[in-house]
Amino acid sequence: FAAPDAIVVAAVSVILLLGLAAEGGRAGGEGADENGLTLEALLVNAVFMLFLGAIVLGYLKGVRRLDWMELFGLRRISLGRVLGVGLLLLIPVVLVVNTSAYFVNAWLEGVWGGMEPQNTVQAFQDSGGTGVRVVMVVFAVVIAPLVEETLFRGFIYPVFKKYTDGLFAALCSSLLFGLVHMHVGSLAPLVVLALILCYVYERSGSLLLPMVIHAGFNAVSLIGLVLMEEAG
Repeated sequence: FAAPDAIVVAAVSVILLLGLAAEGGRAGGEGADENGLTLEALLVNAVFMLFLGAIVLGYLKGVRRLDWMELFGLRRISLGRVLGVGLLLLIPVVLVVNTSAYFVNAWLEGVWGGMEPQNTVQAFQDSGGTGVRVVMVVFAVVIAPLVEETLFRGFIYPVFKKYTDGLFAALCSSLLFGLVHMHVGSLAPLVVLALILCYVYERSGSLLLPMVIHAGFNAVSLIGLVLMEEAG
Protein backbone atom coordinates (compact mmCIF):
# COMPACT_ATOMS: atom_id res chain seq x y z
CA PHE A 1 0.00 0.00 0.00
CA ALA A 2 1.09 3.61 -0.62
CA ALA A 3 0.05 7.17 0.23
CA PRO A 4 -2.78 7.40 -2.37
CA ASP A 5 -4.42 4.41 -0.68
CA ALA A 6 -4.89 6.44 2.50
CA ILE A 7 -6.85 9.02 0.51
CA VAL A 8 -9.03 6.28 -0.98
CA VAL A 9 -9.61 4.82 2.52
CA ALA A 10 -10.78 8.24 3.75
CA ALA A 11 -13.10 8.60 0.75
CA VAL A 12 -14.52 5.09 1.19
CA SER A 13 -15.13 5.73 4.89
CA VAL A 14 -17.03 8.94 4.18
CA ILE A 15 -19.06 7.30 1.40
CA LEU A 16 -19.94 4.39 3.69
CA LEU A 17 -21.16 6.61 6.50
CA LEU A 18 -23.03 9.08 4.29
CA GLY A 19 -24.41 6.45 1.92
CA LEU A 20 -25.78 4.17 4.62
CA ALA A 21 -27.19 7.11 6.56
CA ALA A 22 -28.95 8.35 3.42
CA GLU A 23 -30.28 4.87 2.72
CA GLY A 24 -31.63 4.69 6.25
CA GLY A 25 -33.42 7.97 5.67
CA ARG A 26 -35.03 6.64 2.48
CA ALA A 27 -36.13 3.38 4.09
CA GLY A 28 -39.55 4.61 5.13
CA GLY A 29 -41.66 4.40 2.03
CA GLU A 30 -44.71 2.74 0.56
CA GLY A 31 -44.68 -0.98 1.35
CA ALA A 32 -42.49 -0.53 4.39
CA ASP A 33 -42.96 -2.69 7.44
CA GLU A 34 -43.27 -1.37 11.01
CA ASN A 35 -39.69 -0.13 11.19
CA GLY A 36 -39.81 1.38 7.72
CA LEU A 37 -37.63 -1.16 5.92
CA THR A 38 -38.73 -1.98 2.37
CA LEU A 39 -37.63 -4.63 -0.09
CA GLU A 40 -36.50 -1.81 -2.38
CA ALA A 41 -34.36 -0.31 0.39
CA LEU A 42 -32.73 -3.70 1.03
CA LEU A 43 -31.95 -4.18 -2.66
CA VAL A 44 -30.55 -0.66 -2.99
CA ASN A 45 -28.36 -1.24 0.06
CA ALA A 46 -27.07 -4.51 -1.40
CA VAL A 47 -26.28 -2.86 -4.75
CA PHE A 48 -24.60 0.05 -2.96
CA MET A 49 -22.30 -2.28 -1.00
CA LEU A 50 -21.45 -4.35 -4.08
CA PHE A 51 -20.72 -1.20 -6.06
CA LEU A 52 -18.43 0.17 -3.35
CA GLY A 53 -16.59 -3.13 -3.11
CA ALA A 54 -16.17 -3.21 -6.90
CA ILE A 55 -14.79 0.35 -6.87
CA VAL A 56 -12.13 -0.59 -4.31
CA LEU A 57 -11.17 -3.79 -6.13
CA GLY A 58 -11.06 -1.93 -9.44
CA TYR A 59 -8.82 0.73 -7.91
CA LEU A 60 -6.43 -1.85 -6.48
CA LYS A 61 -6.25 -3.81 -9.74
CA GLY A 62 -6.53 -1.07 -12.34
CA VAL A 63 -4.73 1.84 -10.68
CA ARG A 64 -2.37 0.24 -8.18
CA ARG A 65 -1.75 -2.91 -10.29
CA LEU A 66 -2.06 -5.13 -7.22
CA ASP A 67 -2.99 -8.80 -7.42
CA TRP A 68 -6.08 -9.44 -5.26
CA MET A 69 -5.18 -13.10 -4.76
CA GLU A 70 -1.76 -12.22 -3.39
CA LEU A 71 -2.84 -9.08 -1.56
CA PHE A 72 -5.63 -10.81 0.38
CA GLY A 73 -3.80 -14.13 0.76
CA LEU A 74 -6.53 -15.98 -1.14
CA ARG A 75 -4.05 -18.68 -2.26
CA ARG A 76 -2.46 -18.99 1.16
CA ILE A 77 -4.85 -21.57 2.66
CA SER A 78 -6.98 -24.18 0.90
CA LEU A 79 -10.74 -23.67 0.91
CA GLY A 80 -11.27 -26.94 2.77
CA ARG A 81 -8.96 -25.88 5.59
CA VAL A 82 -10.55 -22.43 5.71
CA LEU A 83 -14.00 -23.98 6.14
CA GLY A 84 -12.79 -26.40 8.81
CA VAL A 85 -10.91 -23.80 10.85
CA GLY A 86 -13.69 -21.26 10.36
CA LEU A 87 -16.32 -23.63 11.75
CA LEU A 88 -14.09 -24.46 14.73
CA LEU A 89 -13.52 -20.79 15.52
CA LEU A 90 -17.17 -19.87 15.00
CA ILE A 91 -18.33 -21.24 18.36
CA PRO A 92 -15.95 -19.19 20.56
CA VAL A 93 -16.52 -16.12 18.36
CA VAL A 94 -20.30 -16.36 18.79
CA LEU A 95 -19.91 -16.86 22.54
CA VAL A 96 -17.55 -13.91 23.00
CA VAL A 97 -19.55 -11.48 20.84
CA ASN A 98 -22.93 -12.46 22.29
CA THR A 99 -21.58 -12.26 25.85
CA SER A 100 -20.30 -8.75 25.18
CA ALA A 101 -23.68 -7.86 23.64
CA TYR A 102 -25.49 -9.14 26.73
CA PHE A 103 -23.45 -7.05 29.17
CA VAL A 104 -23.48 -3.94 26.97
CA ASN A 105 -27.25 -4.08 26.50
CA ALA A 106 -27.77 -4.68 30.22
CA TRP A 107 -25.71 -1.57 30.95
CA LEU A 108 -27.51 0.48 28.31
CA GLU A 109 -30.91 -0.50 29.70
CA GLY A 110 -29.82 0.81 33.09
CA VAL A 111 -28.66 4.09 31.54
CA TRP A 112 -31.23 4.75 28.78
CA GLY A 113 -34.02 2.29 29.43
CA GLY A 114 -35.24 -0.15 26.79
CA MET A 115 -33.04 -0.45 23.71
CA GLU A 116 -34.70 -1.13 20.35
CA PRO A 117 -33.13 -3.90 18.22
CA GLN A 118 -31.11 -3.05 15.15
CA ASN A 119 -33.37 -2.09 12.22
CA THR A 120 -32.41 -5.10 10.14
CA VAL A 121 -33.00 -7.46 13.08
CA GLN A 122 -36.41 -5.93 13.78
CA ALA A 123 -37.26 -6.05 10.08
CA PHE A 124 -36.42 -9.76 9.90
CA GLN A 125 -38.58 -10.45 12.93
CA ASP A 126 -41.54 -8.36 11.74
CA SER A 127 -41.49 -9.19 8.05
CA GLY A 128 -44.12 -11.59 6.82
CA GLY A 129 -42.90 -11.43 3.24
CA THR A 130 -40.66 -14.16 1.87
CA GLY A 131 -38.95 -11.73 -0.52
CA VAL A 132 -37.63 -9.49 2.24
CA ARG A 133 -36.32 -12.44 4.22
CA VAL A 134 -34.61 -14.05 1.24
CA VAL A 135 -32.86 -10.79 0.36
CA MET A 136 -31.82 -10.30 3.99
CA VAL A 137 -30.39 -13.82 4.23
CA VAL A 138 -28.42 -13.42 0.98
CA PHE A 139 -27.17 -10.02 2.09
CA ALA A 140 -26.18 -11.17 5.58
CA VAL A 141 -24.57 -14.50 4.67
CA VAL A 142 -23.06 -13.75 1.25
CA ILE A 143 -22.82 -10.08 0.31
CA ALA A 144 -21.93 -8.56 3.69
CA PRO A 145 -19.09 -11.00 4.51
CA LEU A 146 -17.56 -10.67 1.03
CA VAL A 147 -17.79 -6.89 0.73
CA GLU A 148 -17.23 -5.88 4.36
CA GLU A 149 -14.20 -8.13 4.82
CA THR A 150 -12.71 -6.83 1.57
CA LEU A 151 -13.24 -3.22 2.65
CA PHE A 152 -12.54 -3.32 6.38
CA ARG A 153 -10.04 -6.13 6.93
CA GLY A 154 -8.55 -6.34 3.44
CA PHE A 155 -8.15 -2.62 2.68
CA ILE A 156 -8.92 -0.17 5.50
CA TYR A 157 -7.13 -2.11 8.25
CA PRO A 158 -3.80 -2.67 6.42
CA VAL A 159 -3.69 0.91 5.13
CA PHE A 160 -4.18 2.22 8.68
CA LYS A 161 -1.55 -0.26 9.85
CA LYS A 162 0.99 1.02 7.32
CA TYR A 163 0.92 4.50 8.85
CA THR A 164 0.25 3.64 12.54
CA ASP A 165 0.56 0.27 14.27
CA GLY A 166 -1.43 -2.95 14.33
CA LEU A 167 -3.49 -2.30 17.46
CA PHE A 168 -4.43 1.26 16.54
CA ALA A 169 -5.28 0.18 12.98
CA ALA A 170 -7.45 -2.66 14.28
CA LEU A 171 -9.26 -0.32 16.70
CA CYS A 172 -9.90 2.36 14.06
CA SER A 173 -11.12 -0.01 11.36
CA SER A 174 -13.23 -1.94 13.88
CA LEU A 175 -14.82 1.23 15.23
CA LEU A 176 -15.70 2.29 11.68
CA PHE A 177 -17.15 -1.19 11.08
CA GLY A 178 -19.37 -0.77 14.12
CA LEU A 179 -20.41 2.78 13.24
CA VAL A 180 -21.63 1.97 9.74
CA HIS A 181 -24.21 -0.40 11.23
CA MET A 182 -25.76 2.65 12.91
CA HIS A 183 -27.07 1.08 16.13
CA VAL A 184 -25.87 2.10 19.58
CA GLY A 185 -26.61 -1.23 21.22
CA SER A 186 -24.70 -3.16 18.54
CA LEU A 187 -21.67 -0.86 18.41
CA ALA A 188 -19.53 -2.51 21.10
CA PRO A 189 -20.32 -6.14 20.11
CA LEU A 190 -19.62 -5.35 16.45
CA VAL A 191 -16.32 -3.73 17.40
CA VAL A 192 -15.45 -6.89 19.34
CA LEU A 193 -16.36 -9.02 16.32
CA ALA A 194 -14.29 -6.81 14.02
CA LEU A 195 -11.26 -6.97 16.34
CA ILE A 196 -11.47 -10.76 16.35
CA LEU A 197 -11.68 -10.80 12.55
CA CYS A 198 -8.65 -8.49 12.33
CA TYR A 199 -6.70 -10.86 14.58
CA VAL A 200 -7.77 -13.89 12.52
CA TYR A 201 -6.72 -12.13 9.31
CA GLU A 202 -3.40 -11.12 10.84
CA ARG A 203 -2.66 -14.64 12.06
CA SER A 204 -3.84 -16.54 8.98
CA GLY A 205 -2.74 -14.09 6.29
CA SER A 206 -5.87 -14.99 4.32
CA LEU A 207 -9.03 -12.92 3.98
CA LEU A 208 -11.03 -16.09 3.30
CA LEU A 209 -11.00 -17.11 6.97
CA PRO A 210 -12.56 -13.86 8.29
CA MET A 211 -15.11 -14.07 5.46
CA VAL A 212 -16.14 -17.59 6.50
CA ILE A 213 -16.36 -16.66 10.19
CA HIS A 214 -18.32 -13.49 9.35
CA ALA A 215 -20.77 -15.46 7.18
CA GLY A 216 -21.15 -18.12 9.85
CA PHE A 217 -21.73 -15.55 12.58
CA ASN A 218 -24.47 -13.85 10.56
CA ALA A 219 -26.04 -17.22 9.71
CA VAL A 220 -26.09 -18.25 13.38
CA SER A 221 -27.67 -14.90 14.30
CA LEU A 222 -30.45 -15.39 11.73
CA ILE A 223 -31.05 -18.95 12.86
CA GLY A 224 -31.30 -17.67 16.43
CA LEU A 225 -33.96 -15.15 15.36
CA VAL A 226 -35.99 -17.89 13.65
CA LEU A 227 -35.76 -20.17 16.71
CA MET A 228 -36.86 -17.30 18.96
CA GLU A 229 -39.87 -16.74 16.69
CA GLU A 230 -40.87 -20.39 16.85
CA ALA A 231 -40.41 -20.51 20.61
CA GLY A 232 -42.51 -17.34 21.00
